[in-house]
Amino acid sequence: MKKNSIAQLLINLHENIELDKLHDYIELQKKAAVIVNDQDTAKECWIAQTIIRIHAQHRQAFNLIAQKEYYNAWCQLERIEIDLHNLKRHFNTATNNYHLFQIEKILRNLQILFPYKLFGSVELLKKKKLCSVCNQEISIRKPCGHHVGEIYNGEMCHRIVTDAEVLGMAVVEDPGNKFSVMFIKDQSTGEQKDHYNYYPLEYLFSIIEDPYTDWNLEVSELSVKKSDFSCGRNDKCECGSGIKFKKCCLKTVGNTYPHYEFIFPNNIFSESISNIKHKKN
Repeated sequence: MKKNSIAQLLINLHENIELDKLHDYIELQKKAAVIVNDQDTAKECWIAQTIIRIHAQHRQAFNLIAQKEYYNAWCQLERIEIDLHNLKRHFNTATNNYHLFQIEKILRNLQILFPYKLFGSVELLKKKKLCSVCNQEISIRKPCGHHVGEIYNGEMCHRIVTDAEVLGMAVVEDPGNKFSVMFIKDQSTGEQKDHYNYYPLEYLFSIIEDPYTDWNLEVSELSVKKSDFSCGRNDKCECGSGIKFKKCCLKTVGNTYPHYEFIFPNNIFSESISNIKHKKN
């Protein structure tokens, strides 16, 4: 199969509802290319399969957010980010070919809207690593000749850690691994508890119904003003806390909070929300 033939299969990929079948078909073409040592075609097949996988993960992340399975959705977004990073070494994603530019823009916007700000970062001593291509043990003095990130026989080379020692763990804001979200522990049950506020995501997904809807995000900061509230000092606070306004949200006057504006280029309107306590607990 030639490069142009593979590219033809990806036209209107965002409308294709049988991504698994297309992925499997290209897998057969890749295996045939490997048999005759056609490395160029095998690499093109890997590129096509990665693009298909990104689309599948994008749809899955959208569905998970819609179902309010937020952490699972977050993990899918991280997988998309990893695949895009690997793909960019071999394919130009800067244009909107195959909707990759749009998917990456949505990915970044969704990551901003998620409330996860602190992550666990593990420091590892990697004692033994194998090459994913030749399965040879790798060390500084014993390289195998295969380079991480390059494509061999239609697969990307990486290192497989088979023996490691945990040296420590830190809490960071910008980790290399975004899977390690920090959750609290329910003291009564001992179970992990999701304590985060997903209101911006809930609001956005009350508006959009399709994973390929084109939207932009603008974030600014506003200040809490007393005029934002309609209740009196001794009235119950309108945030729903059940205590008096003067002992609750009145104390937040002067604080800043994020303001999100959702812009839909294909429509004549935009939507705005503010992630502020008295708007949503």
